[in-house]
Amino acid sequence: MKRCAIALALISSMLTLAAVGFNGCGKGNTLTSITVTSVNPFIAKGSTRQMIVTAELSDGMHIFFWSQVTWQSSDTTFATVSSTGLVSGIKEGSAVITATDIAHPSLTSSITVYITDLQSITITPSLVSIPVGTVQTFTATGAYSGATTTWPPDLTPLVLWTSSSTTVALISNVTPSHGIATAVSAGTTTITATDLATGITGTATLTVL
Repeated sequence: MKRCAIALALISSMLTLAAVGFNGCGKGNTLTSITVTSVNPFIAKGSTRQMIVTAELSDGMHIFFWSQVTWQSSDTTFATVSSTGLVSGIKEGSAVITATDIAHPSLTSSITVYITDLQSITITPSLVSIPVGTVQTFTATGAYSGATTTWPPDLTPLVLWTSSSTTVALISNVTPSHGIATAVSAGTTTITATDLATGITGTATLTVL
């Protein structure tokens, strides 16, 4: 019993010290800003996309997936947002999604989302020749219906890249080398970028010399 009492006292002391240490480290460290981001601000009508909040503290530390916020959509006829930041596309158009920190209402961040339908994918370059042993970077750009922004939505890291002949060239789907093809042997191969959500594809021709 005496040993148990000593052990419990020791554990209690350790927990107390841990709590004091934690509070001491956090003393004076405050939230300075929050930032809303999205993998892709273009949302297909009828689908959803998760918004992500990153918090920055006064000591420069960043906390990803900050959840202590409330959410609001500027126009729920185009897009709604849940209490966890999941945006639903209602009809073609755009809406501003805003996150507000619960404890610091003056700290807000907004992002504009575009509710559209992907119409086509264009790969650049569409026709290229490279020597064996070299690499070629391809990019995929999506064209969307109802898009009012001039910013081209880059789909390069979001699509599935394939090569019709892996003996001629291989192409990467690994971050951060999405869309980079490596020439293996002489010949011609078709490079394809596929949007898995819609099945829409774009193609390019790669010749290895």
